[in-house]
Amino acid sequence: MSYLDGLAARGDLRPGSRGALRHLSRRVLLATVTNGIDRVQRSRLRAARIEAYFDVIVTSEKYGVAKPDPRIVRHALASLGVTAREAVMVGDDPESDGRAAERAGVRFLWVDDGKPRRPGVRRPRHRFREWPELLAMLKV
Repeated sequence: MSYLDGLAARGDLRPGSRGALRHLSRRVLLATVTNGIDRVQRSRLRAARIEAYFDVIVTSEKYGVAKPDPRIVRHALASLGVTAREAVMVGDDPESDGRAAERAGVRFLWVDDGKPRRPGVRRPRHRFREWPELLAMLKV
């Protein structure tokens, strides 16, 4: 088995992720924007049993640019039919996710996993650790 095949078979999730996504998908449009190989990322979403919650799946391989390039975020917004002001981007990497959101004019909410960050990477202002905190922030 190759490394990519092994990675594609993994459906790792933070505790509570599936429930939060199920809840959100009933109330708002959802997209995932990921830097990665399309077949691997889609397989991981299927393995985690969360693929169906997303209205749009954008991979850097398929679109041709990666975060922090804001064009990939703008593409997801256009695919959903929403404006940057109507959207919120949730991500676990302040550098790639946060910068992409900021450059695209989208509010960013950081999933703070408590791990130390690289020196010089600023901590995003809006952050949460548990999914109920996110749902409360979004008022959904």
